[in-house]
Amino acid sequence: MADSAQVVPRPGEAELVAPCGASHDDVRKLVLSTQDLPAMPPVASKVLELSRDPNTSAAKLQQVISDDQAMAARILKIANSAMYMRSRKMKTLTEAIVMLGFNSIRDLVVTSAARNLYAANEVRMGLKERLLWEHSIGAACACRLLVQAESPQLAEEAFLAGLLHDIGKLVLNQQAADRFDEIVQAVYNENKRFAETERDMLGFDHAEVGALLVNKWKLSPLLESIIARHHRPECFSADNLLLLYLDLANRICHQQGIGFVHDESIELVDCDASRILGFTAEQLADVAGKLRKTLEAEMEIFV
Repeated sequence: MADSAQVVPRPGEAELVAPCGASHDDVRKLVLSTQDLPAMPPVASKVLELSRDPNTSAAKLQQVISDDQAMAARILKIANSAMYMRSRKMKTLTEAIVMLGFNSIRDLVVTSAARNLYAANEVRMGLKERLLWEHSIGAACACRLLVQAESPQLAEEAFLAGLLHDIGKLVLNQQAADRFDEIVQAVYNENKRFAETERDMLGFDHAEVGALLVNKWKLSPLLESIIARHHRPECFSADNLLLLYLDLANRICHQQGIGFVHDESIELVDCDASRILGFTAEQLADVAGKLRKTLEAEMEIFV
C-alpha cells in the first residue's frame, strides 16, 4: 500500500480519542507506513463489497471466492467445523454460502484475510504470531458463544470484534518488533497489562492502531468504535452491548490462558461487563467449558 494514503473518517463516525503522548497523525503514520501489513486482499475486498449488495447471488459470491483457492478451501473447512453446528456436511462453497448466509461468509472471508496477515512473511507462524492469532480466534469464538442466548442478532459482528480486537498488536509486532518484544516481556514476566504497558512505552496502544486498520479495511463504523474502546472501562454501559461482550470474552481467554496472558485467578462474574450483562457464574463456566472444547477440536482448522 502507498505510504501517502490517508485514513478518512466516514460520515457520522466518531473521532478516536487521542492517544496519550501521540497525535492521531502519529498513529496513522504507524499504520500507513507498515509495508508488511497489506490492505485487504482483492478477493476478500470484492466479497465484502458484494455481501453488502442485496442483489448479490450465492453463485456470484462463489465465483469471486473461487478465484482464491486457499481462501475457498479454508472457508469450506471452517463452515463444516463444530462452530457452526450443522447437521450435515457442506460439500460445496455455494452450499456453504446458501446455508450460512452472506454475513457468516463475510466473517469467514475476513478470518481468512486476517490469518494471512499473521503469517505474512513466514511459511509458518512464529510463536508470537501464533499466540496472537490463537487469542484472536479464542476471543472471536467466546464472543459468539456469549451472544448466542441473549443477543443472537450480534453474533456475526461479535465474532469479528473478537477476531480483530488485537490486530493492532500485529502491526506493532511487524513495525516495531524490538519494542513489542519488550512489551511482551513486561506483560509476561511482570504481570502487567498490555494496553497500559504500550501507553507507557509508546504513548498509544494497540486498540487505537487496530481501529485505524479496521477503518482502512472499510469494515463497519460500529466495529471500529468497539475495537478503539475495548480497553476503556469508562465506555462500558448497557448502551454498548458489543463492547461488554468483547471485554468479557477477552477475560475468559485470559483466564483460560488463550494467548500471552494466563491468569486463573480472574473472577469473571465480578467484572463490570458481567454485572451489566447479568451473567451468572454457572453461565460463564459453561461458556468457558464450551470454548475449551471448541478450540481443542477446531484450532488447527483456523491455523
